[in-house]
Amino acid sequence: MDDDIRRVWAERAVRAVNEVFPATKYFNWPLCDRLIRHALALAPLIEKYGFDFPEATRLLNQAGYYLDGRAQYAEAEPLYVRALGLREKALGAKSPFVATSLTNLAGLYKNQGKYAEAEPLLVRALAIFEKALGVEHPEVATSLTNLALLYDNQGKYEEAEPLYERALSIREKVLGVEHPEVAHGLYCFAGHHDQQKKYAQAEPLYQRALSNYEKALGPEHPLVVRLIGHYASSLRSMNKNTEAENLEARVSAVRNRNAPR
Repeated sequence: MDDDIRRVWAERAVRAVNEVFPATKYFNWPLCDRLIRHALALAPLIEKYGFDFPEATRLLNQAGYYLDGRAQYAEAEPLYVRALGLREKALGAKSPFVATSLTNLAGLYKNQGKYAEAEPLLVRALAIFEKALGVEHPEVATSLTNLALLYDNQGKYEEAEPLYERALSIREKVLGVEHPEVAHGLYCFAGHHDQQKKYAQAEPLYQRALSNYEKALGPEHPLVVRLIGHYASSLRSMNKNTEAENLEARVSAVRNRNAPR
C-alpha cells in the first residue's frame, strides 16, 4: 500500500477512535478499557506522520489520563509527553491546551511522588493560564490549587497557604460563594490545615464546604460523604467526639441505603 494511502487511513482511524473515546470518568472505564488498545496502536502512527490536529492530541491525552487513573504510569507518561510536544508545535508554547498537558504530566509525576519533576510543570502551567485567560479566571484558581496541593505533599505549607487563599478568592468572586468549586477550594484548604494539626482553623472551612456541597450536590453525593468522613476525623482530633459521631452516623446511614441488595 502506498504510504500516502496509509497516512490517509491512519488519520481516519485516529479521528474515529477519538470520536468514541469518552471522558475518562470512572463510570466510563469499561468503555475506555475496550478502546485503549486501539489508542495505543495508533499512538506510533500519530508520531510517525506528525499528526498535530486536535483529535490526535486529545486521543493521546485521554488515553494517557485513563492509564494514569489506573496507575499504569509507565504507559501513560509517553502519551502525555507526546501530546504536550504536539500541542506546543501546533499551538505554541503559551496555549492553554499546552498548560493542560503540563498539568496532566505534573499530576502523573505527583502520583508517583516525583515532586521535583512535577513542580516546574505546574509553575509553568499557572503562568500560561494567567497570561492567556487572565489572573482571575477559574482555571487559574484550579492551577493555584494544584500547585498548593503539591507544596502540601512536600511539607511546604508556608508556600501553599497564599495559593489556597488566592484560589478561594478568585472562585468566590467569579463563581459566587455557593458554587461547588468554592466548596472544593474550602475542602482542600481545610485539608491543608489538618495536615499541620491546625484543626480549629480547618473546622469552619469544613463547615462551609459541607454546606455548599450539600446545597449543590445533595446530602448523599459521594463528595459530600467523603468530606464528612474527613471532617469527622478532624473533629475527633479536637476531642469533639459527639459531633464526630453524629457525622459518622450520617456516613453509615448513606452507605447502608446505597449498599447493593
